Amino acid sequence: MWITKTSPMRTAEPLPAGAARAAALRRAGAACGCAALGYLAARAVFTALAGALLAMRVPGASLANPAGTGLAEAILLQAAVSALSLAAPFALLPLAGTPPASNGFRRLGAEAKAGLFLLFWLLMMAGNLLAGALTGGQNTASRMELPAGGLALAAAWLAVCLVPAVGEELLFRGLLQGWLRPFGPVVAVAGPALLFGLLHGRLSAVVAGLFGGLALGLAAAASGSLVPGMVFHLYNNTLAFAGQYCQQYGAPPLVSYILMFLPPLAALAFAPWRALPARKRGRLRGQGRDWLCLLRSPGYLAALAVLAALSVYKTIGG
Repeated sequence: MWITKTSPMRTAEPLPAGAARAAALRRAGAACGCAALGYLAARAVFTALAGALLAMRVPGASLANPAGTGLAEAILLQAAVSALSLAAPFALLPLAGTPPASNGFRRLGAEAKAGLFLLFWLLMMAGNLLAGALTGGQNTASRMELPAGGLALAAAWLAVCLVPAVGEELLFRGLLQGWLRPFGPVVAVAGPALLFGLLHGRLSAVVAGLFGGLALGLAAAASGSLVPGMVFHLYNNTLAFAGQYCQQYGAPPLVSYILMFLPPLAALAFAPWRALPARKRGRLRGQGRDWLCLLRSPGYLAALAVLAALSVYKTIGG
């Protein structure tokens, strides 16, 4: 199949369908890069606006130092900044040429859901172990100081666990993975996962985020739905939330251990691996070429370079 390409300077010349596909993939990659950088830009803008609102009440106040504002109210404001920042890239939908493909929300059997959760848990544990090895077992990620209890603690769970679980899945596995889905599962899963990992900042967090992005992308691709990834993401965030709370207040880590090991043990007992959705033969054919084509997308590469530079800065001296 040949597509005609016209130019005001030259006569029409044939363009092979493969080249048209490569051009479409580069455009989709550029849209993904713009969405990732757009999220960062939106977060900076909304953070500044929230700080300006707080400063109107108390001069010198900011989102990092919300003087004169109740703790629960300040945390809810942070949650709103996060939610608006994650929603902002959806304004870039036209850049990809077509809207993202629907995830379908197909129903999975209980055994398949348990199998997907086991796969997610194993990848997440592998990422966390590797990240811990890079930092000597010390968590260097920047974290919100958790309140001791009450409404403020509930607001912190909302901001740290629920909003990212829903918003990041809509953005990375819904919008970005939707843009790349027509080019096959390898590109669709790995492309957003790399951006997702680099957005986590320091090197150890990038490694954990990359493994998490791959696991969540696989869950979306295998299930045809964003719901499993949202649930798995929320579980992972809540596990980290409980671990930090126990460490911060010297509480027995029993709850954290229960959350870490009981769900995967239950899933292991409940679902055999054969319950996972089967891969069709030949589905990965040509995926290596598409992946290389994505890495030649200037917009995607520019986003990777910017995010990698920010990660190096935060790792070394940020």
